[in-house]
Amino acid sequence: MIRLRPLEPGDVRMLQRWVNTSPARDFIFTRLPLSREQEQEWLARAASDPKTPTYIIQTLRGKDIGVTGLVIDGARATLGISIFERSYWNKGCGTDAVRTLIDGAFRALPLVRIELTVLVDNARAIACYERAGFAREGVLRRLVYRDGKPTDMLLMSALHEEWLARAGR
Repeated sequence: MIRLRPLEPGDVRMLQRWVNTSPARDFIFTRLPLSREQEQEWLARAASDPKTPTYIIQTLRGKDIGVTGLVIDGARATLGISIFERSYWNKGCGTDAVRTLIDGAFRALPLVRIELTVLVDNARAIACYERAGFAREGVLRRLVYRDGKPTDMLLMSALHEEWLARAGR
């Protein structure tokens, strides 16, 4: 359904458009619109730092639809994903992207766990993560401000040994 491709310098305009105008912006906590220079700086860091493997999510027909990546800290990593092209929401692309990234990370890196946080009311994202193999761990109460109010986040994780067992390896 999807493939992950490396970030390229030519992605700056697309990334800037996505982060500044996509309805997915409501879930990524960007406070202000980003300039082209800010997006270039982010892309340069994300593309070159081995602790932040980041990829463009692309359909098998070559349409770029989002971004996913990890922030690695020792034997654990934190996952982030956004499907910015709304017409690809609710089609399984996010689940496929998460599974692809997690499978590759657990195969290539000495990770014990991959975790993420998600807004407790983001049912679509929670279902995506559960289909991809993540388990709920608990609620982080009033972790972030959203629309001027303290908001709870759900902590979820995928453990390496559980991932392997589920995959039958």
